[in-house]
Amino acid sequence: HPQLTSGHGSLYELLVSLPAQLQPHVDSQEDLTFLWDMFGEKSLHSLVKIHEKLHYYEKHSPVPILHGAAALADDLAEELQSKPLNSEIRELLKLLSKPNLKALLSVHDTVAQKNYDPVLPPMPDDIDDEEDSVKIIRLVKNREPLGATIKRDEHTGAIVVARIMRGGAADRSGLIHVGDELREVNGIPVDDKKPEEVIQILAQSQGAITFKIIPSIKEDTPAKEGKMFIKALFDYEPNEDKAIPCKEAGLSFRKGDILQIMSQDDATWWQAKHEGDANPRAGLIPSKQFQERRFALRRPEVQVQPLKTSNRKSSGFRRSFRLSRKDRKTNKSMYECKKSDQYDTADVPTYEEVGKYRRPTNEKYRLVVLVGPVGVGLNELKRKLLISDTQHYGVTVPHTTRPRRSQESDGVEYIFISKHLFETDVQNNKYVEKTSHLTLP
Repeated sequence: HPQLTSGHGSLYELLVSLPAQLQPHVDSQEDLTFLWDMFGEKSLHSLVKIHEKLHYYEKHSPVPILHGAAALADDLAEELQSKPLNSEIRELLKLLSKPNLKALLSVHDTVAQKNYDPVLPPMPDDIDDEEDSVKIIRLVKNREPLGATIKRDEHTGAIVVARIMRGGAADRSGLIHVGDELREVNGIPVDDKKPEEVIQILAQSQGAITFKIIPSIKEDTPAKEGKMFIKALFDYEPNEDKAIPCKEAGLSFRKGDILQIMSQDDATWWQAKHEGDANPRAGLIPSKQFQERRFALRRPEVQVQPLKTSNRKSSGFRRSFRLSRKDRKTNKSMYECKKSDQYDTADVPTYEEVGKYRRPTNEKYRLVVLVGPVGVGLNELKRKLLISDTQHYGVTVPHTTRPRRSQESDGVEYIFISKHLFETDVQNNKYVEKTSHLTLP
């Protein structure tokens, strides 16, 4: 009816005024009461208001100001804990620790990080009947790599996705999976192309890239962010590694760098990123077992002196722990990283697992523990640290249950406590080390 829409700027205003405009056209009071009750329902008004808000934001396409509100809140809480606590800081810390606020920030970050554009193109009309499971995907490739590697299947000859790099564009989209068969890239068939040629097409593509894919039958397990950290004990440059499956996906690092392991699904090539790196995309590094085996294979030959016997002529021989000439050919078993008695990797330095130290908020000092066998110079190292920076380093005052001697002061040489309190503290794991001494009569 023309009267129903004239002079009203929004759907909500129309809904509110609708019963009054319909009143002249309603014959009975019962029908009028029904209209007022139906169009005056609060839940309906709320739904219409939500609809108008969503329509408004859809037209204006707002950009989120922040993508990591939850991480910022955690950093703020950690920073506040180191400050002198007043009533305002306590109230803010209590607010930031509430589960409902953490859940709200988590939802905010999830929505902010999703890319709802561009709209997928319509399904092509010329798809073959046997390709009923085909999938058309369009990804926006900004200046970062796609974050996936491809290979040719040994049995079918098809180009398939070999690996999805954690945190990359393909991983964040959730649309491409390991094992998916690649048919076309931007309308170019790739059935007859080598993986290197497909990579070249991807490298030259900018903006939106359209893939035609046959999905893999296997289902991917949800990816979990890696919580394992390692310290590298050697330098690594992927461009110089002939064994890496994709040099562009490799991660270079130096001895002493701290790496966060994002995936160990492949026993030979782990996915990792530098600790604290803002770039979420992981890179390939050799696994611990694989690198240990490679280092073991590079060891020099072991020379064995000739043996002499009284019954026959002396004979000498040379033994080598390297692979034989036959085994030195492209040996697949070397790259499978299975345990073998042929290689002694106990003393091969590759990676050392580490953990991030977090000082408890109520402790004033950070603990440093020097550990090593007898005679390696722990006392000398401690002495040099103490004299190098007297303001920065100090020694702990040990606790003891023995009686205090006349020349000793409580809290200076030792902290003297009772045996009962000492054993209680031991049970509560308050000591790094506990030693027992026998008192001679």
